[in-house]
Amino acid sequence: MSDDKSFLVALDAGGTMTDTFLVDAEGRFSLGKSLTNREDESRSYMESVADAAAYAGLTAEEIHRSAVGITYTGTTMLNILITGTGAKVGLLATKGFEHVPHLERGLTWIGLSYEDAMHMALLEHTRWLVDINLVRPVAERIKGPTLYPGCHIQPGTAVVPLRESDVSKGVEDLLNVGVEAIAIVFLHSYENAAHEMRAAEIARAIVEERGLDIPVVTSYDICPIAFESERMKSVLIECYAGRKAQQQLFKVETAARANGYRHELQTLLSYGATAGIRHPRIYESIVSGPTGGLLGSKELLEKVKGLNNIICADLGGTTFDMGLITRGRLPINTEPHFYGHKLSLPMLSIDSIGAGTGTVVHVDEQLKLIKLGPESAGSDVGTCYRYPDITVGDIDLVLGYLNPDYFLGGTVKLNKEAASRALEERLARPLGQDLYDVCGKVLDLLHAGMKNHITSTLQSKGLDPSEYTLIAYGGSGPLHMWGLVEEMDLAGVVTCPWAAAFSAYGVAAAEYFHRYQKSVMCILPAGQPGEVLVYLCMGVNAAWQELKERAYQELENEGYARDKIRFRYGIYARYLGQMVSWEAPVEKSTVETPQDVQDLIDAFEKAYTTIYPVAARMPEMGYAITGVYCEAMVDRIKPVIARHSLEGEKPPQSAYKGKREVYHRRWVDFDVWEMDLLQAGNKIDGPAVIEHPMTTLIVPPENYVEFDEYKLIWYRKK
Repeated sequence: MSDDKSFLVALDAGGTMTDTFLVDAEGRFSLGKSLTNREDESRSYMESVADAAAYAGLTAEEIHRSAVGITYTGTTMLNILITGTGAKVGLLATKGFEHVPHLERGLTWIGLSYEDAMHMALLEHTRWLVDINLVRPVAERIKGPTLYPGCHIQPGTAVVPLRESDVSKGVEDLLNVGVEAIAIVFLHSYENAAHEMRAAEIARAIVEERGLDIPVVTSYDICPIAFESERMKSVLIECYAGRKAQQQLFKVETAARANGYRHELQTLLSYGATAGIRHPRIYESIVSGPTGGLLGSKELLEKVKGLNNIICADLGGTTFDMGLITRGRLPINTEPHFYGHKLSLPMLSIDSIGAGTGTVVHVDEQLKLIKLGPESAGSDVGTCYRYPDITVGDIDLVLGYLNPDYFLGGTVKLNKEAASRALEERLARPLGQDLYDVCGKVLDLLHAGMKNHITSTLQSKGLDPSEYTLIAYGGSGPLHMWGLVEEMDLAGVVTCPWAAAFSAYGVAAAEYFHRYQKSVMCILPAGQPGEVLVYLCMGVNAAWQELKERAYQELENEGYARDKIRFRYGIYARYLGQMVSWEAPVEKSTVETPQDVQDLIDAFEKAYTTIYPVAARMPEMGYAITGVYCEAMVDRIKPVIARHSLEGEKPPQSAYKGKREVYHRRWVDFDVWEMDLLQAGNKIDGPAVIEHPMTTLIVPPENYVEFDEYKLIWYRKK
């Protein structure tokens, strides 16, 4: 570590492990890991930071006193949605639209396969975020956007005044029944927020008069975009799960500050931005952990190795998360959906299935069938540790892939005998098969599910796997990489020594930026003079200016001067007649000349032809700009991947740990190596087990691995 005692600390609290990535002022790093404590994440946070500090020869207190920033990510908010343990929410909605949250419960098909979606009788409605009895209508109406010129009423005009008595009565009613948060969502408030702001003012005055501590949240502050149902869902998630998840983050921050940390704890937002945990739109961090993996993959393989077609494969104890980076573009989903909810939020597109080393193995003795999941042991691992049911982790241990005395570097001892007894009793005997043979078949089933997930995703987008490099990470990524890529035709397969904390690495490597977006409706008909098109873009200019001022205010509140803030800009656009808009980055945030308009059109055309063939262009239809965004960035400490001199193919003898018998379709003696002692340029022939305190890499007999100049580990066939 550097003599300059400044550190950046990044953490990913998954369902099984909490990973720490500790970076010093020169970009050098160390890793830490602990079992996630779901009841009190501040405890597993402190254990994980202390583990990383010990590898750096320091204490957790020394790290906290010198840390310039700590970013903590996880899935707390998602767990609240899944378990239905959120806040009791009340809603003020435009009269006539109070049943929108009720209609949204009809999205029962979200996240289901085609086969499951066809069994309508088996589907359940999405869980309430707000009880329909806790919605109060308010008479008001703002004029919405005009698709074509000529309307005599300008967008944003108040055509029905706000009836303040409806607001007062509604708030009083909601407080009387004990709501814990009040959401305000009025029609077309993104065009003119006056009614929402006034309603919030009235509501907060009543809350204060009653001496209560209840948040009042407006859709304009949370999500100033069109599409009422998605905007309402975003606000409801903020009220239902966001504020409650913040309490867990506050506990982590309190623990850090008690140990010497002096700043605000930060978290990662779902589109890759970093924000303080008091961020007014904390719902944007709903899927923060897996996001780090995509950011890390792009940072490592594109910037370091020059690769821009990447399959990101994150296998942990609970889920298998997969993302695609095509031609260097991070996949953005502007209307993501999960667990029956659909909202308007730019989110890195990550597809997940329930598969991991904590996945529970079910056996149907009558039908002689094996089913995996969806339950997971999480940090309880399996019967080899403290979970009552058999899991994939038990199988990894019994087959010899895992070392029972080296799990988390030996800090957690696994009981191989207990796992063997449980698997024999609950798996092999009911199926009438040999223990080790049937355990191998379970792994084949696990690997087939992950491979199908990857290949179906690629095929649905018309992409060729042979043009992509797969990077495997997560605590179990290197352990099951051999089965994941078996019989797949890929351009390359790679992992790295810090794979177990790779998502935390991505959090540390991510740019520090905030993102802001706003709906507009700017129609650019084909064949119009340039001066007319410039005039039609006036609303685009105004929206960008509004977003930049928001960015300045928020970042200044976080301690960053205006002259340290840089911006990126973009638009959402489509051809006239299309229903979906696409995101396109642009160079400027002002449209002053016909060439500026043409630059916007060219940016959209470039983004469109990255996704679709050039022949799919329709410029003769004209264009619609439906939204703008800006990203405000500042600089901070980032990890540096060091380049090493190549030491030759022969590994040092000091890295060799002996042999271990492993059942890999038959009993085979595998060489055992210590990963941290291997050097750049080394080649390890299979059969081999390469151990790290936080993960294990399996090299089958027909394969070998090479360590390149960055100590990235390339997996190849002999």
